[in-house]
Amino acid sequence: MNTQEKDYLEFHGGPLISIIPFGTFLTGCFLLACTGYATFQAYWVIAAFCVVLCLLLAKSPQECFYSIIKGTSTDLITVVIFCWIFSGIFAGILKVSGLTSGLIWLGGVTHLKSGWFIALSFLLSCIYSTSTGTGSGTVLMMTSLLYPAGIALGAHPLVLGGSIISGGCFGDNLSPISDTTIVATATMGVDIPGVMRSRIPYTLTAGSLSLAIHTILGFLLEGNIHVSNTTYEQLLATANPRGLIMLFPATLVVVLAIKGVNLVLSMTAGGILAISIGIPTGLLKISDVLKFENGTATGSVVDGISGFSGLIIFIFLSYALSHIMTASGAIDLILEKIKENIHSTQQAELINCCVIALSSLALCSTVASQIIAGPIMKGIADKYDLSLYRTANFSDAIQAMFSYTMPWGGPGMVFCATSLLVAQTYSWCPVITNPVSLIPFTIHAFFIGGIFLFSAITGIGRKRDQQLDDDYRFQNILF
Repeated sequence: MNTQEKDYLEFHGGPLISIIPFGTFLTGCFLLACTGYATFQAYWVIAAFCVVLCLLLAKSPQECFYSIIKGTSTDLITVVIFCWIFSGIFAGILKVSGLTSGLIWLGGVTHLKSGWFIALSFLLSCIYSTSTGTGSGTVLMMTSLLYPAGIALGAHPLVLGGSIISGGCFGDNLSPISDTTIVATATMGVDIPGVMRSRIPYTLTAGSLSLAIHTILGFLLEGNIHVSNTTYEQLLATANPRGLIMLFPATLVVVLAIKGVNLVLSMTAGGILAISIGIPTGLLKISDVLKFENGTATGSVVDGISGFSGLIIFIFLSYALSHIMTASGAIDLILEKIKENIHSTQQAELINCCVIALSSLALCSTVASQIIAGPIMKGIADKYDLSLYRTANFSDAIQAMFSYTMPWGGPGMVFCATSLLVAQTYSWCPVITNPVSLIPFTIHAFFIGGIFLFSAITGIGRKRDQQLDDDYRFQNILF
């Protein structure tokens, strides 16, 4: 390939040298994850070091830096950051609105045991994660509340933990305000309503199968811890059925997004409705939403925005490294080699599945793996005229399969850490210390990835997804 023809950024030793900083970044993130130091702050340091490494390896550091600035100021990064900010605001309002206490009341009033409580835990986690768009946040919140209640009712701790993580995975994949949904659509250049239309049949199929398997496991495997009725009632003391009305704002956001309303406007409408319902009913106070005190601003709106700050910095730096590989021509070289071995649509889709799988296996950092794999996946999709909606779904589903099952993925570690905190309050709750033990029970992650992989192999749904591509392409709700 003649790199001069396309005015590529030049590196000492050729375009493939630009992979070294990116490879160093991947290696560093992988080692941090395996050693238990996987924090955004640690990732920032590695990414910043690798950016400097890019400048040192480039023939012209000034041109390299200009390319980084140009790459990180693209619509992709801007759109993703805007969506994260407003989804953080909406999710923050829901978190303090009493929705969780309403869901817990629903779980407690049914007095379900064994497999039925496992099924309910999965469903409640699905509802919460779809409403807030956060998988790890769902695991944290639902484990804090459902885990002690389920153990008290005789649920097996690993089966219960798996159902909560699976529920988080469900909403993280389906919700229009999920960071993975936003990044999957942005990297493929498609709109969220079209992606949601195309993925709903797959997600609901995977969800139904997951619900059935979780329920069966709940009956087959039961816990051996028993507590008194008094202890159980104390667990439910903070539950409030009024919190269930906050499902209306969550539903409004999903419906508006599916109908093609601008995502920022959809989340704003949901937030306004939540506040309009919450304040008159006493579920919310104005100070819960926004409060100025001692020269600072606090509240759920501020917390929601600041909660994404770490991710925004991380994605900004990691995308810079990914962009350099594109600017140098390394991605084009890789694509040329890959395309030499692709002779059918089926092979093209399977290669895309492998690309996101390798990226996710290395990082288990959801959106980071999608941003890194995105340029290669889109290049293959464009070359072989694949549905970009379908490709976005492969990106989201395959990364979920790894992010929610691998022991160095966030949700498993969040559950283990939260079970420790729960045990400090309820001494009879078992502590799960090894996320590896949860892998067989994170059923939905396997099903959502497996169903899309099955679809790529068999071609089931390919024609339908391509038709959706033709019908809804370019109706981008983000612009």
